[in-house]
Formats: sequence, structure tokens, C-alpha cells
Amino acid sequence: MPKQLFKPSEVQQTFAQLNMRISNEELFEAIVNVPTMTPIELAAISLPPGYQLVRIDNRLPAVPFEHFELVVINHLLREVVYYNRVIIQPDAFLNHLPVTQILVWRTPNPVHNAALQGLAGKVFTLYLLKNYNVVITDRHQTQQGQNFWLTRLYEALAANKFVYGYDMISCELRQIETPEQIGQVTEWLWGDDDNYQNRLAIISVMPLPAAEQTS
Repeated sequence: MPKQLFKPSEVQQTFAQLNMRISNEELFEAIVNVPTMTPIELAAISLPPGYQLVRIDNRLPAVPFEHFELVVINHLLREVVYYNRVIIQPDAFLNHLPVTQILVWRTPNPVHNAALQGLAGKVFTLYLLKNYNVVITDRHQTQQGQNFWLTRLYEALAANKFVYGYDMISCELRQIETPEQIGQVTEWLWGDDDNYQNRLAIISVMPLPAAEQTS
């Protein structure tokens, strides 16, 4: 799993902007005015009136990958309450088009707690994993991001999904088959050395063919 952020202040700055009313409302306006904004309806996600989960594709020219944003907006308050930026990264060795969440934020305002309860995990499992089959970690994570992923790994094993640790340089692919192995592999996945930024966790709905090439 990727190296933890050396400059968490940069992430905090991005989150602070989303927490600011003016910049948050600017993002809301930008989102709702995208002609290709697509509403997302999932049976397991029931949002209260006024809230809407939407998807916007390739809105940001500065992002060098094919990407999309998953956003929960509140039309009554005209604000963004959940934001998830996702990139699609081809990997020739894995022979898949895995997706990666590179920025996930939700408002700390308790007014929205009921609407957002469990939303991040449901979006991950019921939308990303269901539609793209393979989800990998990003290369830079905060402690909060690491904890989120650990929860998803345990959930994936309980749901009979396939879990791996992957080194992008050596192409080593380690299958994780039990909850005990998650704890054992954590030190291999996370750390402060440069090597760790090339190590990723993978959750897949199918066994990865490349797993058969390593022991």
C-alpha cells in the first residue's frame, strides 16, 4: 500500500477549501452546471430529499488520467457534502483497468451525518467495485485513508472477494486470504521509505490471473 503523505498539510488545505462556504458553493455551481452530470441511483443508498449522488467524467484538465468525480450535493443548501475523485489506471501486468480513489472527503457538519452514514463504504463496494471489478489504493494516504482501506479489506474477505498486496516495480502479487494475514501484511504495504509508494492493496471481484504467476 502506498507511502503515507509527507505533507499532510496539502491534504488538509484541500479539505479546508471544501469546508469553506464560498469555495464549497463554487464547487457546487461547477458540478451542477456540467452538462454531462449523471445522477446515480443505488438501491442500498437512500438519500433524504434534497440530496443527490452524481457522477461527472473528466471535468478537470489538470488531472493527467481518465477520471471521474462522485459527489453528493444538497440542492436545498446548495453545497457539496461528499466528494470522491477517482482515476482509471491501466495496468498491463494485472491485465485490468483498476480504479483508484485519490481524494475522498465528507463534510464534518453533523447536520449531514444521517444522510452520509456509511455512504463512503457503500460507494466503494456497491458502485466502484461492482462497476470496475478491481479497486486499488492510491500511492499517498493519510492515516484516515489507511484505516478506511483496512476496513474495506476485512469487508472484502467477509464477502468472499479477492484481496492482494501488489508491488508495481517487481510485479509481486501477494494474495491475502484471511483476516490474520491483513495484519501481517500491513507493514509490507505501509511505511515511510520510497519503496512503499509502489506497493498497493487490491480488492477484486475475481481472482487476478497474475496471482497464478507468483507464490
